[in-house]
Amino acid sequence: MSSEEIRYYNPNKEKPVIPTDLKIDKEEKPQVKRIENKEDYIDMLLEADPSKTSIMKYLNDSDVYGLKLNDEIISLTVILHIDNKTLELKNLVTKKEYRNKGYAKRLLKHLCGNYKQKYDKMIVGTTENNIPFYVKQGFDKYEKTIKNYFIDNYDEEIKDGELICTDMIYYSKDLKKK
Repeated sequence: MSSEEIRYYNPNKEKPVIPTDLKIDKEEKPQVKRIENKEDYIDMLLEADPSKTSIMKYLNDSDVYGLKLNDEIISLTVILHIDNKTLELKNLVTKKEYRNKGYAKRLLKHLCGNYKQKYDKMIVGTTENNIPFYVKQGFDKYEKTIKNYFIDNYDEEIKDGELICTDMIYYSKDLKKK
C-alpha cells in the first residue's frame, strides 16, 4: 500500500472539520419585480431620459419592472400599453456599476416572454447609438423616424456618449416570433 493509500484508509486519522463560522458569499439570482412605487425610482429613470416632464407623461400609465439583485434594484424598465396588441418600451436603464453585464438584456427578455401571451408587438424609440443593442434583442423591424425629436422636445442638448441626439428612431419586435 502506498503512503497515499495509508493516509486515506487510516481510520485513526482525524477528518477535516469545516469551521462553523465560515461565511460563503452566495450571489443571489436576479429576480424581476413589478414596481408599484414608480416615482421612487425617478432618479434612476432620469439616467435614460433626462426630462422629468417627459417621464411623468408616461410613467403613471405604464408598467414598471425592476431587476433585483441582492435586495437592490439594478435595472429598470417602463412599458406603456399603446393598444390591446402593442406595447412601447419607454425607458430601460441599468445602474452604472452594473452596466454591460447583460442585466438589461435579461430584464427585457423576461418581459417580452411574459407579454407575448397577450401582445403581438413591442416598439422602442431610441437613438442611433442604441440601435445595435435593440436589434440584438429582436427589435429588428424599422418602423419610423421622428426628425428632430430630441431638439423639439427637450430644453437642453441631449447626448448619448459623444453623439448629440436629434432624431428618435423606432424599431419593433414581433413578440410572437420564435
